[in-house]
Amino acid sequence: MLNEGALPVIYALLSSLIFAFTFVLVKSGTKRTSSTAALWLTLSINTFVLGFWALLIVDFYEFRLLDWWHFIIAGIFAPLLGRFFQFLGMARLGSNITTPLTLTHPLVSIMLALLFMGEATTTLGLIGAFLVLAGSIIIGLQSSSLANGLPRNKKVNISLMYPLAASFSYGTSIALRKAGASVSTDPIVAAAITTVTSWLIASLFILPRKSTVFKFFNIKDFNVLAVAGVISSFGPIFLMLALKEGSLVIVAPLAATTPLFTLMISYFLIRKDEIFNRWIVVGTFSSFVGICLSTVYGVAH
Repeated sequence: MLNEGALPVIYALLSSLIFAFTFVLVKSGTKRTSSTAALWLTLSINTFVLGFWALLIVDFYEFRLLDWWHFIIAGIFAPLLGRFFQFLGMARLGSNITTPLTLTHPLVSIMLALLFMGEATTTLGLIGAFLVLAGSIIIGLQSSSLANGLPRNKKVNISLMYPLAASFSYGTSIALRKAGASVSTDPIVAAAITTVTSWLIASLFILPRKSTVFKFFNIKDFNVLAVAGVISSFGPIFLMLALKEGSLVIVAPLAATTPLFTLMISYFLIRKDEIFNRWIVVGTFSSFVGICLSTVYGVAH
């Protein structure tokens, strides 16, 4: 029988699985379409789906926008700033360097949780969290190295700030969502506010440049990206459910297992040669053991 810590673990893994499906679909839908156009399109669909859903359930007589300030600020940090710095890092450094550095964002969330949010966990639970994180970084490093060569300019210098800034943005966003989830809030409304905030600010930068951003938009990719947008709309909801029910020091690393699920989905849907090696196996095993430890021992009593 699963203990009380199992439910947030399941929610966090479902969130990660959904984002993994999204990543694979976006990758398939950006062969002829710019990543910026894909970002705006998927965010727009997220905003429509979550915004419409939230309007159906919100109590306008009780609703006060300032009561949801955690999620407004969280939306600025991620997906907006997180994706922005991540894309810059990929352009300057390549995915093989950017991906593992960005995947350190649970460390930011864990540090904030332990220092400022009064959270506690067991030793085995914390070990499990770091095993999940280590496995995700190994898989992300290996997968991106297989797909992308080293950047031509191997002198990474100040460009390392981009993936580190992305890591800080993602980690801070999750911590802010947890702080907001500590209050009695609806996960759908919270996810909608976070997404709408990101979409509004992204639109201010993207739409004035639409002639260049959408210049290479391919209508054949629209269906794939539209499906990605709909599926990804449920990711923030499961993440909010996980944060509402569970400890941040456990949920944050579990929500970062996207590379593990992306690898599994890619193997079955868009299989490539030599996608597996011994380090992939090590990373997968590390994540599996970490998930088990987090599920059974993650909550401090």
